[in-house]
Amino acid sequence: MAACPSCGHENRDGAKFCEECAAPLAAPVRALAEERKVVSVLFCDLVGFTASSEDADPEDVDRMLSAYAEMSRARIEAHGGVVEKFIGDAVVGVFGVPAAHEDDPERAVRAGLRIVEGAEELESVGGEPLRLRVGINTGEALVRLGASAGLGERLLSGDAINTASRIQSVAPELGVAVGLSTYEATAPVFDYEELEPATLKGKQAPVRVFQAKAARARFGTDLTRRHNTPFVGREVDLALLKGIFDKTVASSSVQLVTVVGEPGLGKSRLVAELFGYIDARPDFTTWRQGRCLPYGEGITFWALGEILKAHTGILESDPPAVADEKLAAVLPDTDEREWFRQRLLPLLGIEASSSAEREELFTAWRRFLEGIAEERPTVLVFEDLHWADEALLAFLEHLADLAEGVPLLLVGTARPELYERNPDYATRLRNATPINLAPLSQEETARLVSALLETTVIPVELQQPILERAGGNPLYAEEFVRLLKDRDLLERVGSSWQLKEGADVPFPESVQALIAARLDTLEPDAKSLIADAAVIGKVFWAGAVAAMGERDPQTVTSTLRELSRKELVRPARQSSMAGEAEYAFWHVLARDVAYNQLPRASRANRHVAAATWIESKAPERVEDLADVLAYHYTSALDLAQAAGETEQAEELEGPALRFLGLAGERALGLDTAAALASFERALTLTPVGHPERAAALARFGEAVHHAGRLTEAKAALEEAISGFQAAGDVRGAAGAMDTLSLVLRRLADPGWAELPVAAVALLEPLEPGPELVAALTEVAAAGALQGRYETGVGYAERALTLAEELGLPRPARALGYRGLARSGLGDRGGLDDLREAIALAIEAGQGREVAVLHNNLGFYLSAVEGPIASLEVMRAGIAFAQARGLADIADATKGSTLDQLYDSGALDEALKTATEIAHNSEVSEQGLDLASARSCQARILALRGQAAQAAGTLDWLETTTRASGSLDFAVTGLASAAFVRAALGQDEAARALLADSETTPEARRSPYYATYLPAMVRTALTLGDSELAQRLVAGVEPQTPCAEHALVAVSAALAESDGDLGAAAEGYADAARRWQSFGVVPEQGFALLGQGRCLTLSGRTSEANPVLQQAREIFQALQAAPALA
Repeated sequence: MAACPSCGHENRDGAKFCEECAAPLAAPVRALAEERKVVSVLFCDLVGFTASSEDADPEDVDRMLSAYAEMSRARIEAHGGVVEKFIGDAVVGVFGVPAAHEDDPERAVRAGLRIVEGAEELESVGGEPLRLRVGINTGEALVRLGASAGLGERLLSGDAINTASRIQSVAPELGVAVGLSTYEATAPVFDYEELEPATLKGKQAPVRVFQAKAARARFGTDLTRRHNTPFVGREVDLALLKGIFDKTVASSSVQLVTVVGEPGLGKSRLVAELFGYIDARPDFTTWRQGRCLPYGEGITFWALGEILKAHTGILESDPPAVADEKLAAVLPDTDEREWFRQRLLPLLGIEASSSAEREELFTAWRRFLEGIAEERPTVLVFEDLHWADEALLAFLEHLADLAEGVPLLLVGTARPELYERNPDYATRLRNATPINLAPLSQEETARLVSALLETTVIPVELQQPILERAGGNPLYAEEFVRLLKDRDLLERVGSSWQLKEGADVPFPESVQALIAARLDTLEPDAKSLIADAAVIGKVFWAGAVAAMGERDPQTVTSTLRELSRKELVRPARQSSMAGEAEYAFWHVLARDVAYNQLPRASRANRHVAAATWIESKAPERVEDLADVLAYHYTSALDLAQAAGETEQAEELEGPALRFLGLAGERALGLDTAAALASFERALTLTPVGHPERAAALARFGEAVHHAGRLTEAKAALEEAISGFQAAGDVRGAAGAMDTLSLVLRRLADPGWAELPVAAVALLEPLEPGPELVAALTEVAAAGALQGRYETGVGYAERALTLAEELGLPRPARALGYRGLARSGLGDRGGLDDLREAIALAIEAGQGREVAVLHNNLGFYLSAVEGPIASLEVMRAGIAFAQARGLADIADATKGSTLDQLYDSGALDEALKTATEIAHNSEVSEQGLDLASARSCQARILALRGQAAQAAGTLDWLETTTRASGSLDFAVTGLASAAFVRAALGQDEAARALLADSETTPEARRSPYYATYLPAMVRTALTLGDSELAQRLVAGVEPQTPCAEHALVAVSAALAESDGDLGAAAEGYADAARRWQSFGVVPEQGFALLGQGRCLTLSGRTSEANPVLQQAREIFQALQAAPALA
């Protein structure tokens, strides 16, 4: 029953007027579906109508307008358009509504030209020829499907209509003017003349406008793909690919092939043919395949994870324990089994019990894949590399470059965009081969079309448009033939096909237009299902689309079967989710078109529905899908905001932030760039004053620290600390302080050591937890590194005790810093701590700590056993790091060998290593590393008489050293700068630097002090300042063998300075023996030189000569001849 809005009478259903008062009844409110579509709008307006009709009889005006409207409507509808509305003397036609055609822009222009022709047959009210203008514009609009203009319902919205009206205003009389988009879509079909750029209302810049003059002879094209057709036109490419595979097997080598081509050129088909070739061979081959998902910055290693899951039989729906068991079943039974497991777990979305750096992960993954290939030839296929993050591309290069001795073929498929974004990808690899697919020839395309139509004879009227428009793209040709069949535009004539009477050959301007046309041939329910699937992604599940649309599962299965028959989607043989039928779009472009047709509000709701379903299927492993969920929630958030759905946007902010955080944290140890992308996006969602702002800044600061952008990290962490403090979040503030201390130390900022102390002060009043253990450890580190060894020991023991009380694993980092501090106090038990810490770190899989601890152990061994023993341990640490892919740690440990290389006489190696470190540090802002490198360079150049080469870095070295707050650098940096200043004749500056080093608090407690002491004393004495030399020696305790030897050497130098040549000669001889036994070559040379000098001055020339000869040989080997002067 319908109630009358005027009198309230209840009328029978279907009545258009009230049965009581005859008032019109309102039409029932209909829920109209909406889509975003690319449409072509035709706007036609009469010229001078107002003036000519001002004095005309209304009936004459009506007759003229009726004829004009009927003529316009007929020509618009004849070309597949609809009349959206009449506005006085203006007609608005739309092409692409309700169903899109691939040639809508062409249809609009043809209709416009036909309207102009029709106008010449009509007369105005004054009897003159009718004058009008036509404007056409192609653009995106929001279309209300099923809207009725007769009921006053708006059909479409968007700028396309307004722009068409304004283009019409600049068209010539009896002319058709089009905008740039329409021109570009139809330029091959019409002759155009470009008009003067027009300044249109609402447009900031002049708009290019073109006048359509006449239509050319038409030839068109299409696009589609099918793999059940003959393989056409890629025989040479396939032969190359087969040959590379055969070479891989025959030579047990690794090869990388990248198949590159525009969408539709046959990349996947080529790979499928390779699979067929390999599958037909009698020998077994392992084939694993993974895909890069089109989710923007995330899913960094998704393709590699798919390969691992396929190899282990892990399903997306498997709980972590099951996934872990399946992984364990394929791991090698070696001592490194657990190491492999910890490095492979992140690919499965399972958190490892120990963290690892990217290079270590790369190494583990490479060695695992090498193990697969050791068993039988292996092919790994990475699809859609143009969507890959930099980290995955870096791993592929790593794998291709370093894997060896196994038959492993790596195949990637990509669009040309891969090289636009990554121009250097794989270019340095000698075993990399790109296969660039070119368009098919006319003959090859003709063979393909014949196969698609299942006939050998095709009329030229049908074949020629396809060949012309396909342009050699097999996807275009395949889609075109399928569209002709779907639209029932073909009819059989004997054994061949021809177009039906009156049917026109469609003209698809692009793949998007053609696929949009295909999608519009679907029933509404099927098209809605395709839209839901598109939101999920290229790969989707039947259960997901059923849940998203509240559909009956059986209906979904039936619809998907029909869509599969149409080759819009295809079922997967095996699903990555147990119990869920998996499908994929036949081509990702179909997914893109379906997705882009959805209005923003609808897309937002669908993204939320997709995320909800994904979370429900894997509640225990959401971290594994964090990137996917972050994509869905952030997309929904953006779309809701754009659609003005403020309340929904506020609700989505929480889950978006949550999964951005999870995605970033998961990527942090794998791909810093991906982590940064997640954290940077989180920052945009947490403006100043937002309650999550501090946490987002802290995560971002940690990520940019890992990326080496230290200045940004400092600013972010400082703001995070302020935010945490303002919110009363003590634990958050303490954690950010610990991270900031690491950043400041790398920046050589003296404030770094104060932050852990402040963090401890904040945490101590709270319930003890892991945060306090970490903060106590960092205070211990500061004490050990600044020569406050008692403090270091005390805080390290506190951290160790608290960890035990909390039931936490014994922290290797805290034990290592206790060992460092104990060693500084002369307690040889500190070396035992360091060795135990290494064992703990190895057991815990803490590769980075293991390498650092090797460095620290080697450093103190240099003071106890000499540089050779130290280098042995450090080189073991370097080898350990390199074996696990920790290239940056290996390089840092190499930097720590600089002083040991110098002392052992390997000056060339030391100088080369220092130069490399200096270059890398200048790029990465690593202030301490750069200071270490420049200090070593200065020391060597001064020894070799090349001090001038180091002069340019002295000011920086001195400033950085003083500001660093580092005890060790206060010794090495200032002393090395003093050596150069003295060599340059800058005596006062050199003297001041030595004095600064001597007066630095706790300086004598640094092991470096004893190492550098003989050279500092020699320099002071050369400067004629024996008092300074005495001060430098005063207070030095012989806590280590190195310090004992140094004191013997400087005592001899002071005796020589005092004129006691006999005592000096004996002291130098003792020092030379000591340095030789300890392995310190330069100091052995200086001791021999001093001994020979004192013997000569004492008149004992015969004794002096062999001693001086020994000194001469040492300094010549060191290329330090100036020392003999």
